[in-house]
Amino acid sequence: MKIFNKNIFYLFTITAALGLTSCSDDDSSDGLDNQAPVVTIHEPTTDETADAGGEFHLDVDLEDDVELASYKIEVHNDFDGHTHDRPFGVEQTIPWSLNQTQELEPGQTTYNIHEHLEVPANAAEGAYHLGIIALDQAGNQTEAYVEIIVGEDHSGEEHGITITDIHAEDAAKGSEFHVEASVNAEHGIQTISVNLHGHDLTPEGDEEDWTYSNDFTTYSGNSAEFVEHIDVPANATAGEYHITITVIDTEGHTHSEGSHFHITE
Repeated sequence: MKIFNKNIFYLFTITAALGLTSCSDDDSSDGLDNQAPVVTIHEPTTDETADAGGEFHLDVDLEDDVELASYKIEVHNDFDGHTHDRPFGVEQTIPWSLNQTQELEPGQTTYNIHEHLEVPANAAEGAYHLGIIALDQAGNQTEAYVEIIVGEDHSGEEHGITITDIHAEDAAKGSEFHVEASVNAEHGIQTISVNLHGHDLTPEGDEEDWTYSNDFTTYSGNSAEFVEHIDVPANATAGEYHITITVIDTEGHTHSEGSHFHITE
């Protein structure tokens, strides 16, 4: 009897071990999609500003290794208890809130979100979080956020950063766009960034939906006259463009200001 019991025990042990090995192999080759999408927010940039009734330019890349399903644009306030003056002519302001979901066509592994996000005319001034939440077909989710400012960017000015006397000249296709501004940073200038994009333009034929982004690190000290010439593609779409200049100081504080100009034929 003892030998019989021992053989049964050995047989059970071998069978269990084989079963565990089989389960382990199944788990490693189940083909499940566990990789979440990648979200890259190009615009708006951190602490970028827009007036109530204005707009933010949204340029975001989504990518998934298998298949994207949808994305959501979310805006909520990040107020710290202080308030600012309401815009002239607006009787009452309320915190801006947005929750907008967009389903994507099947089979897409990449997608570019390119739109103008309108700020309500009665939006309360202050800091907001703009979030992009991407979902793939397997249910994996990625969230990415950037802080934006409605109204005046008080945060940068509190740290001694100012951008004044912005001069953005109109330019013809295939020429150079000239921009200049006076920059001051109490803690020293680290980087001056420039972002350009068209304002509700529709390219025709071989025209390009031209955008431009660059970080200039040659400026330093506590003040500088920012002057740059930017090549305009010969096939850029003519029309109104928006430029955002962002200053980052040596302590990481940022401040942005914007202006408009035109590309002509």
